Amino acid sequence: MSYVLEAALSCNIGKIRRNNEDNFFFDGQILNSVSGGLKEPLRMERRLGKEVCLAVFDGMGGESYGELASYAAADLLRSTPPTFQDRHIPKEQYLDRLLRDMNAAVVAKARELGAARMGSTVVLVSFRKKQVYVCNLGDSRAYRLRDGELLQLTADHVMPSEGPVKRKMPLTQHLGIDPEELQIEPFIAEGEIRRGDRYLLCSDGLTDMLSDEEIAEVLGRAERAEDAVRILQDLALYRGGKDNVTILVCRIL
Repeated sequence: MSYVLEAALSCNIGKIRRNNEDNFFFDGQILNSVSGGLKEPLRMERRLGKEVCLAVFDGMGGESYGELASYAAADLLRSTPPTFQDRHIPKEQYLDRLLRDMNAAVVAKARELGAARMGSTVVLVSFRKKQVYVCNLGDSRAYRLRDGELLQLTADHVMPSEGPVKRKMPLTQHLGIDPEELQIEPFIAEGEIRRGDRYLLCSDGLTDMLSDEEIAEVLGRAERAEDAVRILQDLALYRGGKDNVTILVCRIL
């Protein structure tokens, strides 16, 4: 059985932030280092055979450093998109190496700018003919909706809290960590594709505004990937749009 991947992506600055620190890798495209996001969703459709890689980045660091961090990581991915063809190393090992290369790119940019605090999250998915690989650093997430059940496929790398807190806890892992201070430890998982699966990659501009139940309801009823990203973005903005929000939805046909 062969599968077709239908995907769509939106990226919005939100209602509060003055700049967009999110970026992505979608159909070979990324945002410029200075960008207000996308005016309209991007769309693509591919028959799965060779790898199809998609990713979302959420920059951090204040001033203009957040968008420069996410751009450095996205640009590295654009120049060396992951492909496992003709590679004689395990797929998980290659993804680990890829994220370490992204990390080195962000660290190098921080040193160039003299920035003490500069980084980006990353969540990446790579589809093959019958398999999918997911990896992340930080709190940008990947979900899968299958048979009406929403499952988070990634790990949130955040400092544990003691009791209820009103503020977000610091990240324990992200791109931009100097390897002389701490080694990054990407979360990597493998799964099997099924017809009807729906995948979501997003920055926390979405998950801070909507519950998992609300996300599942939209993914389940939207007929097209583009419909899902539009509805999810509109809901995030309606709830306040407190952060940049990037949404990438995939359907397996």
